[in-house]
Amino acid sequence: MIDYQGERFKLYLEKRGISANRAAKALDVTRQTVYQYFRSKNLSRDTVASILSVFNVSEEEIWVTSPNPRLEASPTRLYANPLDHEDKTEKIITLPDGTMAMRVPIVPARAYAGYMRGFADPEYYDDLEDILIGVDKEPNGTYIGFEVVGDSMICLDTVELAEESIFPGRIAVGRDLDRDSWKTKLHVHNYKNWIFVHKTEGILIKQIAAHDVAEGIVTIHSLNPNYPDEQLKLEDMQQIFSVIQIVQRTRPKMK
Repeated sequence: MIDYQGERFKLYLEKRGISANRAAKALDVTRQTVYQYFRSKNLSRDTVASILSVFNVSEEEIWVTSPNPRLEASPTRLYANPLDHEDKTEKIITLPDGTMAMRVPIVPARAYAGYMRGFADPEYYDDLEDILIGVDKEPNGTYIGFEVVGDSMICLDTVELAEESIFPGRIAVGRDLDRDSWKTKLHVHNYKNWIFVHKTEGILIKQIAAHDVAEGIVTIHSLNPNYPDEQLKLEDMQQIFSVIQIVQRTRPKMK
């Protein structure tokens, strides 16, 4: 039996950056009533039904799934700008030697809690720090850098798997795929690694073992054999990134 704890509803709103005042207006109740919901140990069935209808969610998304998202790929920043380029106005920069660099926004680790709430807000991205990475041609799309966390993508069983492994501290630069691309077969033959920003599971870096287009389900795969394959519904994703590059994290020089 599900306990409809108000604290879980409060957590749901916080994850999505929805204020109590905004929730009150949506539910057509007072802000004080929303605060009463937060303190409730078991919300009434009518209140639960209203919440599910207004916010278009399932019971499982608020009251069943774990409130603690996994963190395997944390947004972060690279401390040093290896190209020492101070011009912030251009996304693509051509250097004196003719090579090109792309400016990639990097979310500081301290802002991880706000990333999943603010990822769709253009103003959120405007305030991000950034780095430059070398590119062969002018790219299209939106790119974000993530620092890899944990050992799910490490396997040392063979030389090939060791070379394929992605170790903690590396930066995975991902290209954000628009949702229309999710409706067709994802290009797993072009991109080996993927980053999934999941509504409840957190930020995951994985490979794709299978993509059921008809059912909208991807089977994600870790290199580490201790992590079993999992099936995730695409409808539960906030963002999907194809990883275009793994970058060694650079650190500031000691003075």
